[in-house]
Amino acid sequence: MKKGLRWFAGEWASLVRSPKMLVSLIGIICIPVLYSGIYLWAFWDPYGHLERLSVAVVNEDQPAEFEGETYAIGGDLVKEFQADRSFDWHFVSREEADRGLVANEYYFAIVVPADFSKRATTLMDQQPTPLEITIKSNEGLNYIVAKIGQSGIEKIRQQLAEKLTLNYTEAIFKSLDELKDGMQKASTGAGDLHAGLQTLSSGTAKLAATVKNNQASITQLDKGAAGLKTAAAKLAEGASKLNAAYAQIGTGTKQVDTALAQLQSGGKQLAAGLDPLAKGAAGVDQLIGGYAAQHPEAAADATYQQLKAAGAQVSAGLAQVQASVKTFNAGVAELVTKHGQLLGGVNAFAPNLKQLTTGAAQLSTGAASLYTGVHKVSTAWTALIQGIDELAAGEKKLVDGSGELSAALKDGTSELDSIHSSQGLFEMMANPVRVREDNINALPNYGTGMAPFFVSISLYVGALLLTTVFALRHNFAPPPSGVLWWLSKYSVMAAVSIGQALLVSLVLTGVVGLNPLDTVDFGLYTLFVSLVFMAIIQLLVTLGDNVGRFFAIILLVLQLAATSGTFPVELGPDGLQTIHKFLPITYTVEGFRSILSTGDYELLRQDVWLLLVYWAIAAAITVVMLSAFVRRKRRMKAREA
Repeated sequence: MKKGLRWFAGEWASLVRSPKMLVSLIGIICIPVLYSGIYLWAFWDPYGHLERLSVAVVNEDQPAEFEGETYAIGGDLVKEFQADRSFDWHFVSREEADRGLVANEYYFAIVVPADFSKRATTLMDQQPTPLEITIKSNEGLNYIVAKIGQSGIEKIRQQLAEKLTLNYTEAIFKSLDELKDGMQKASTGAGDLHAGLQTLSSGTAKLAATVKNNQASITQLDKGAAGLKTAAAKLAEGASKLNAAYAQIGTGTKQVDTALAQLQSGGKQLAAGLDPLAKGAAGVDQLIGGYAAQHPEAAADATYQQLKAAGAQVSAGLAQVQASVKTFNAGVAELVTKHGQLLGGVNAFAPNLKQLTTGAAQLSTGAASLYTGVHKVSTAWTALIQGIDELAAGEKKLVDGSGELSAALKDGTSELDSIHSSQGLFEMMANPVRVREDNINALPNYGTGMAPFFVSISLYVGALLLTTVFALRHNFAPPPSGVLWWLSKYSVMAAVSIGQALLVSLVLTGVVGLNPLDTVDFGLYTLFVSLVFMAIIQLLVTLGDNVGRFFAIILLVLQLAATSGTFPVELGPDGLQTIHKFLPITYTVEGFRSILSTGDYELLRQDVWLLLVYWAIAAAITVVMLSAFVRRKRRMKAREA
């Protein structure tokens, strides 16, 4: 035991007595803090200095006129750029922008086309034309900056869209206000129209009732005119026959006596027959007069005038006929009593007979005209009733429709009254969905997010570089056992780990600005991670020397790509996703994140146990391997002795 302790002390003494080795170890101690500290310091908050990036702005927009107003949206956009300090804006021509992009003077260029404002005026068109902004990126100069530029343009696009939507919404609500006023007036007018149509419909109903009530009188008038026509025709025929008989009076007295008797009898019949005709003609005149009183507009009707004239002619003719018949009967009576005066009476009767024949013919013609006119009136009256019925049905539809229109306009006006426009409403409709960030374990900057990965990598690189100045396979004297050999080498590596962890913790928290949830936990976990990496590197280098270092570098490369340090492992190839859970830095990154941001100490404990497994396996394999080396050297020495 004492021999082993003396050997262990001698191993450390050989190290202390070598200034070159001590300087090298001090340099190795500084490697992790140089790697992680400088990198995190350089990229602590890269998005906080975007104003240093040069960006070209080309405004080719031409102002556009719309409804009496001039729009120059491109110029307004340039003014916003001038007031904004997000980037280093350069307002140049298109030629200068293209030249600057090729010469790597601008990271990207924003081009506002000539029809930018013109397109904005098409928002109210049936087929509006979207506005377009062109971004020309120089991705070859810096891909990340090009993507930042695209994000900036997207923000500008959203702001323009919100502004245009705001203007469009204001115009719509202005139109709605005008529509509301118009609907109120239309609703009032529709109510008046409905009332007027109801009055009209009531008047039409009264007219229809009056016309239908007179239908029977018109029918009776038509029938009376038909009877008058027939009687007048018979009268004309009788007068004609009488005239023919008068021509034969001279043939003989007997014939005259017989004829006189017949004539006397016929005269009486004629007188009796003329009475109803006279009454019928008087009735026709009364009907025609009553129709004219009810329908003043009939005075302008030609058919009615003919009918009236014919009625007058009929009445006058009948009066004449009645007078003639009376005279005729008196003459016949006198002829019978005074046969001697026959010739004188006949001669006196001749003019009256001629007048009778003429009057009867005129009466027949007038009666025929009267019938024609009256029949036309009857037919027209029936058509009038049908037309009035159709008019009433149409008016009823109009009344119903105007009532529905009035009610609908009133409801629409009420709904429009419930819409209250305001600037707040316009802004809400222009941007109805707002994103409220509610981050869990929010990070203050880019550096804090990347610290778990780069601190892990820096500690791994520090452990790997230690093996380039500190020999793990050689000793100042043969070791007494594999355990002491491992312990002597690992104790030096642990001392370096303490120095690395101490420097990393102090510089990152005190200089760079890293702010862990618990500084002590951060320092202790940094030391623990460094010790685990030291054990893994010791295993690889002790096992294979330079070949082991080569495998350690391969392991480093795999951990750079497959440990979710930068991008989520799910975004990587399937093969890297498979080996992700077997790499130690996967768990060191998770642990540092728990201490720096998430506060998930349950996950931290799981990571510590898994890393202890890595440490134990690496240490155990190293001890077994070194013990085998010691036994082999002893056997070789025994053979030589």
